[in-house]
Amino acid sequence: MTIGEAQRQSTLMKACGRIIVSTWVVGTLGFGSVAVAQSPSPELARCLTHLADNPDAVLAQAEEWTRHGGGLAAGECAALAQMERGEVADAARRFDALALARAEGHTVSAGDPQAEVIAAFYANAARAWLQVHQTASAASSARAGLAWSPQDLVLSTLLARAQCDEGQYAASLQTLGALPRTGKDLSDAYTLRAADRRHMNDIAGGLKDVETALDLAPDNVGALLERGILHARQGALGPARDDWDRVIALSPDTHDAYLARQDEDVLAADPDQP
Repeated sequence: MTIGEAQRQSTLMKACGRIIVSTWVVGTLGFGSVAVAQSPSPELARCLTHLADNPDAVLAQAEEWTRHGGGLAAGECAALAQMERGEVADAARRFDALALARAEGHTVSAGDPQAEVIAAFYANAARAWLQVHQTASAASSARAGLAWSPQDLVLSTLLARAQCDEGQYAASLQTLGALPRTGKDLSDAYTLRAADRRHMNDIAGGLKDVETALDLAPDNVGALLERGILHARQGALGPARDDWDRVIALSPDTHDAYLARQDEDVLAADPDQP
């Protein structure tokens, strides 16, 4: 690999990191920190039973259920099946539509009893839009969700990720704000803030944030990837390789491992890569 090829292939060195908020809450009309404490209906539970192994059948079942008055639960099942089938943009549009349908007849208010459910659908939509690199749509969905749940960390992190992907690093930092030290999904938020700081050439601040992320979740491969980049930016190539080797050991057959190997190749080809 030539230096130029290595630089062209190094996506992670310039990226905002992996897509944050990795856990989908299935069947509860909830997501992340806005999950709603309720059990899925028996119909939805049956619909989701074979989601991973036969999403085609699940989608067909969900669409049939929709035609027979399945409502939002049928729509949620269909959207999740579309995600499994790789129809991510279609799923995102469906999640947005589900949020609008649930909001019908309600005033945008964090005090509304349906606020958390509506925000949850918007969070699912934002995450799906991020997966297909539709950052403007992701930001729109996240902002719509935040109107219903203004203090939600998941939605704020999704919006900040969209802003980071668009190169709006200062805006992303402002969206994340002063993060608490404990709580769900904080490791991802600190990792994203570290990436924002890196893009703004605040390497010391980025390292402080990513160390906090790893204190919260030592095996967070996104944080390990980011810390490796920050170490490389400081010229600490040994620690950078150690972090990327750890990513490969933790998740050897994933895109994260591919990114780690790619950046190791970049360092091998050009140790001065910024």
